[in-house]
Amino acid sequence: DNDQMKFGIALKNVGPPMRFEGDGLSVTANIPSSGNTLTVNQRSEKYELPSLVNIGFSYDFLISESMRLTTNGQFTSNSFTNDQFGAGLEFAFNEMFVLRGGYAWESNITDPETRQTAFTGPGAGLTVQFPAGANETIIGLDYSYRTTNPFNGVHAIGVHVLL
Repeated sequence: DNDQMKFGIALKNVGPPMRFEGDGLSVTANIPSSGNTLTVNQRSEKYELPSLVNIGFSYDFLISESMRLTTNGQFTSNSFTNDQFGAGLEFAFNEMFVLRGGYAWESNITDPETRQTAFTGPGAGLTVQFPAGANETIIGLDYSYRTTNPFNGVHAIGVHVLL
């Protein structure tokens, strides 16, 4: 896999407005004075799912046989929140030790009164992975941190297995 440049586009939740329908919104009741039954249907309002468009690219700088530096950028257009821009760097040594950092930006991200997200920009992470067994299985440990306001940041720890 020597493809150094990558590009991708994703569309999510694109479509017409939706509405709940069906028997779950109907109630049948007896009318005591007449002995008749009456079915009442609850009408639901139309709604839209939050659609978004993601556009991203990356480029791998192959520094040597054992070192790689990847740059990336992305744009996300949200239907109900601010558009977001992001950029990042990733350094890999022997694909066993990986260090990464990035920044996500949207308008008013530093203003606590008008921003629309708790994530306030920078993030960083690292991965340590190693071979496990003769069948090329790889086990890795991931850690990442994103700044937030409120709550003073989010830590994430994960384990991955590549079969």
